[in-house]
Amino acid sequence: MPILDVIRIRSPEQLDRALAIRRAVFVVEQGVSEGQEFDGRDAEAEHLLALLDGEPVGTLRLRLFDHARIAKIERVAVLPGSRGRRVGQALMRAALERAIALDAHEARLHAQTYVTAFYQALGFVASGSEFEEDGIPHVAMRLDLTEVRQGKVEAP
Repeated sequence: MPILDVIRIRSPEQLDRALAIRRAVFVVEQGVSEGQEFDGRDAEAEHLLALLDGEPVGTLRLRLFDHARIAKIERVAVLPGSRGRRVGQALMRAALERAIALDAHEARLHAQTYVTAFYQALGFVASGSEFEEDGIPHVAMRLDLTEVRQGKVEAP
């Protein structure tokens, strides 16, 4: 059985691996421009890296807003060969645990429209109309972390 770990990125080498995953998924696979994908905001974010049997296969970044009340989860990427192996779920759970540990009240993200069911299964709800981001249809989604923290909603 494969071993799946999610770690907080702590070295430039780990960040390079995460950025390579984002380049493969967003730039090469989905056609997002380098300038849009690498937007200059990586230094202000925490990054997570998913390792499957020790090999980097997924990543995301987490940024805090509104005095750390809002945790925005961005750039969720899993390499094609590792999809369907719960890598995305593990990344998202780790991001939500981190957001709760940082005392964020709400998690937000912009989901590519075709994967909204993935985020809904984690408790996120759509908020607003579909919009285009980087040439791809998206929808804004949110999750109230205060309800998770108070036990009113089951933790993802």
